Amino acid sequence: MEEIEKKLNNQEKFTIRLKSNGDFNKKITFKDKVKGTLQLPENDIDHVLMKSDEIPPYAFAHVVDDYLMRVTLVIRDDSYISSVPYHLEIWQAFGFKTPNYAHIAPLNKKDGACIRKLSKRKDPEAAVIYYNEKGIPEEAIKLYFATLLNSNFEEWYNANPSKDIDDFKFTFEKMAKCGPIFDVEKLNNISKTYFSRLKALEIYEKALEYYKIYDQDFYNILNNNKDYTIKILNIEREIPKPRKDISCYQDIKEQTSYMFDELFSINNYQNIIKKGFYNYKILEEYFNDVYNKEDEKEVWWNKVKEYSTKHNFCPDVKEYKMCQGNYCGHVGDFCELIRVSITGRNITPDIYEILKLLDKTSIEKRIKLFASCLNK
Repeated sequence: MEEIEKKLNNQEKFTIRLKSNGDFNKKITFKDKVKGTLQLPENDIDHVLMKSDEIPPYAFAHVVDDYLMRVTLVIRDDSYISSVPYHLEIWQAFGFKTPNYAHIAPLNKKDGACIRKLSKRKDPEAAVIYYNEKGIPEEAIKLYFATLLNSNFEEWYNANPSKDIDDFKFTFEKMAKCGPIFDVEKLNNISKTYFSRLKALEIYEKALEYYKIYDQDFYNILNNNKDYTIKILNIEREIPKPRKDISCYQDIKEQTSYMFDELFSINNYQNIIKKGFYNYKILEEYFNDVYNKEDEKEVWWNKVKEYSTKHNFCPDVKEYKMCQGNYCGHVGDFCELIRVSITGRNITPDIYEILKLLDKTSIEKRIKLFASCLNK
């Protein structure tokens, strides 16, 4: 004590420590909300409570701060589990009632054959700007994290399309004890389901905000074609099994650009594989003599089958598979011919709905471009 007093009189710097009563050879039993009942060695280290610069370290500050804010539950990274005995000893030294602790596992990522923590330095998906640039909605990100948080959330979400995330009851018991794998593809799938439940008008309005920042040219197209764009976005939307081809606002241009004449050119056909039944002459005849924009879908389909049969397309797919040599293709192939010629793609939403939105001039222009592509 004399030595201490002398140093204090000389105004030498000092620290204040906790005098521990623990014994490392003994165990404390601790119940964690996530990990369950744990046994940990008692703390026997006289840790610093106040540094020489008079700033308290995390452990001391956390106890004082949480006590003053009446905190009853501390949720933190599971790397802090080893420090629990020390933190509990501080609470007990003060005579404070200890809060409950829930130690959650960190997000992990597959990196080749290894699994490691998601890194803010290595992984672009660890930064908020990644989601902003792609236009992944905040709500979809919350839904994805909810699937990581509770193992039963996704099943509940799929079974309750009319309910909100706030209606779900989260529990610590359903949280993973080991770190969940952060999977961007899974996030995209969750986001597709989220988009499938939105109204076309809502998607349109949010898309305008996104493209005004990231693609001014496409923003102008959307802004100048509001009603038309909403109709495009509404194709296969208000049905029992709505389309799921949009995972982010960035996808909207990719999934709809072929519907806008100002973005459609012969380049739209550059990736198609030419097939034997790709015949633009029968397309010209079909659109000139058979197609009627006012036809109901059933009438349209019957006309397609009747017309394609006249040009040696089998009206029944099963029959075609049994005797392919007798036909140039089946009715589905003829629909593919229509789809590819009008959109430049093999996969699109309902071609009947697409044709209803395009005017006669647009269709004629595309068939001419398609013919030029086939003749190359």
